[in-house]
Amino acid sequence: MKTIKKIVLTGGPAGGKTTLTSRLVKELSSIGYRVFIVPEAATELISGFGIKPFGNCLSMFDFQYFVVSSQLHKEKLAWEAAQLVPEDKIVILCDRGVMDDRAYVSQKEFSQVIARFNLTEKDILASYDAVIHLVSSSKGAEFAYNYDNAARYETLEQAREKEDATLLCWRNHKHRVVIGNSYNFENKIRKAMNEVYTILGEIPPAQLERKFLIEYVDESVLAPYEPVEQNITQTYLKARAKGTERRVRKVVSNNAISYFYCEKRPISPIERIENERLLSQKDYIRKTEEVDPEYGSVSKRRFCFRYNGHYCTIDTYPTNADTAILDVQLNDKDEEIDLPPEIRVIKEVTGDINYQGHMISKRLTQM
Repeated sequence: MKTIKKIVLTGGPAGGKTTLTSRLVKELSSIGYRVFIVPEAATELISGFGIKPFGNCLSMFDFQYFVVSSQLHKEKLAWEAAQLVPEDKIVILCDRGVMDDRAYVSQKEFSQVIARFNLTEKDILASYDAVIHLVSSSKGAEFAYNYDNAARYETLEQAREKEDATLLCWRNHKHRVVIGNSYNFENKIRKAMNEVYTILGEIPPAQLERKFLIEYVDESVLAPYEPVEQNITQTYLKARAKGTERRVRKVVSNNAISYFYCEKRPISPIERIENERLLSQKDYIRKTEEVDPEYGSVSKRRFCFRYNGHYCTIDTYPTNADTAILDVQLNDKDEEIDLPPEIRVIKEVTGDINYQGHMISKRLTQM
């Protein structure tokens, strides 16, 4: 039976919504979900159509009509598309929802806007299964605040005001989760992702990981475990600053193709921020032109499956018909690992830099 969940990702500016969306697409698709993204309506109207409130030509009240109209239309299309795809497990992720628009006009004006669509606030709230609110980095993590969205430039003070207003917008939703900045950024994103897993009735992936070099296996051997297959091409890009790692990834999975950009930058000697976002095909191709010739690209075939409560991935490489890399996620570092009997372990390589993605790519580039 097909199940569809519609989840809003919201919060003030620079809270982590872009990275969270990208991570969710990657992880959920690896366990058999089809993920639809409903992009932020206001940004699309401003950047793509040039429709924005300015001077006496278009008031904020009139602008919100366009925003709500666009948002409702895209959500309807996503829902209809979800009915047509072959996958049974569907997630619709909305980059902000209709209630967010209440933060930009008065209560009376917002009620007037949605009344034009024969809607009430109760109707709108009921249309979403859950709301994940990522608190803006302008409140408690100012060092990470950025101005990446040119269509919606906001100062720190403006960002704090919008953060408070957005919190109020969704306060009556029956399943709203607020993720603050008391955690470091990675923990913040992981906590938000775990909330999504819970909403979907799935077991969140564990935090610890052990890596093994194993004898090569193919899909026929893994068939009893119903693996999700992904074909991945990962390209390492030239660094823009010392200590920064950049890469793009193309993932073919579940009859869909997704493109990702990831940038890891240090904020202290022992901590890095990992920012990630989805790319269009055009932007992906443009980014690959920045390839670092030392590391180049690596292609791999990945099989994702669960075995006895553990989430496992096996990466096979077209240039190596003898071995593969197995990752097993654990809840405790001393937890005993029970592997499928078909898998033959050669050695454990946890923490061995030679078996990390960029070093594998480097070796293949130099072959």
